[in-house]
Amino acid sequence: AGVAEITNQMEYDDEVAFHANRRIFDHGRYERDTPLCLVVSFTHPHDPYAARRRFWDLYSDADIDMPAVPPIPYAELDPHSRRLWDVSAMDDYDVTPEDVRSSRHGYYANISYLDSKVGELLDTLETCGMRERTAVVLTADHGDFLGERGLWYKMSFLEPSARVPLILHWPERFAPRRVREPASLADIAPTLAALAGRTEIETDGSSLLAHAEGSSEARTVHGEYLAEGVVAPMFMIRRGRWKFVRCRTDPDQLFDLDADPHELRNLAADPAHAA
Repeated sequence: AGVAEITNQMEYDDEVAFHANRRIFDHGRYERDTPLCLVVSFTHPHDPYAARRRFWDLYSDADIDMPAVPPIPYAELDPHSRRLWDVSAMDDYDVTPEDVRSSRHGYYANISYLDSKVGELLDTLETCGMRERTAVVLTADHGDFLGERGLWYKMSFLEPSARVPLILHWPERFAPRRVREPASLADIAPTLAALAGRTEIETDGSSLLAHAEGSSEARTVHGEYLAEGVVAPMFMIRRGRWKFVRCRTDPDQLFDLDADPHELRNLAADPAHAA
């Protein structure tokens, strides 16, 4: 079953790329004077952490960084992280350093596989004379602990799980730059609408267009989680260097990501940070 799942996932993404490229070619041939909005949804680099050899071989074991935060003893994990440990049945397995390195190796290899598919799409846009006038947004729905703190997968507002890539590319309009302010997946829909000249849609997010064009105005983003690993809704506020996580069944969490990027010091109970 495991082999079948891995094969199906690879074949699925191959097929997604095939249909997306064909759709771009068709647009370039027959509809190039009309608008196009195309969603191309890949499953990689989602687990299982297995990859085709040519992408696996792009990396050697020496290239693979190990977790920045080693496994934290169960009793020292915060309550939510303990639930994630239990949800993943970590006590049922002896995960060795070799297992961790191999899993991260496969994850990186599958990022390279995904990069190759994105490259094919950009090449097709170039072939059709559409690349310079097409806005491309690259993002993902979640991260992966990949052994950080001894945890795996997602389901958390800690950075390894909650942080995702967000690249907005439009050569005709945006110069390359890095935006420090936080953004949310809820901002994607209003950003796409703004790119198309539509501003009247109502969503929970807000357009990122101004920041893509150079604004440094401070932003606040909110997160909401109601799935595996929680027994009550969990909420997150991210503003500048600060992240606050609230769930009525757990102690509050407050992290200063500039001073504590690995989120090892919970400041919520510190009187100096009461405000």
